[in-house]
Amino acid sequence: MLPTDVIFTESGNPIETSKTFLQTSCPKCGGEVRRETETMDTFVDSSWYYIRFCHPKSDDRPFSVESVKYWMPVDQYIGGIEHAILHLLYSRFFTKVLRDLGLVEFDEPFTKLLTHGMVLKGGVAMSKSRGNVVRPDDILQQYGAD
Repeated sequence: MLPTDVIFTESGNPIETSKTFLQTSCPKCGGEVRRETETMDTFVDSSWYYIRFCHPKSDDRPFSVESVKYWMPVDQYIGGIEHAILHLLYSRFFTKVLRDLGLVEFDEPFTKLLTHGMVLKGGVAMSKSRGNVVRPDDILQQYGAD
């Protein structure tokens, strides 16, 4: 069960504020453990932003149905293959749920898909989490912006 003693602020994970949720005992050994609070894949977090962009200044609802009717579905989605696969999976799920709830009138979030290759460094996909990225400043200094 999720905790009820959370404090909602403008930043951070609200579950981190729950003293009753964080500290518990291990069901196997009985020792003290700290529960994991980051349980959602990051792609889930960003899988409905395309609808939010249709009406970004709305304060009383996630999106305007009228704005979504005008702007959606997206004409062209361009992304790296790994990102596109996972992001599209979750985006399609969100779209189909919103469609079934009667909040959107389209079946697919993106009309066309163009995936580009993966950028490798040392035979491994470049990633901030792996720490194997190339700093743009170094490239700009060596070759210029043009």
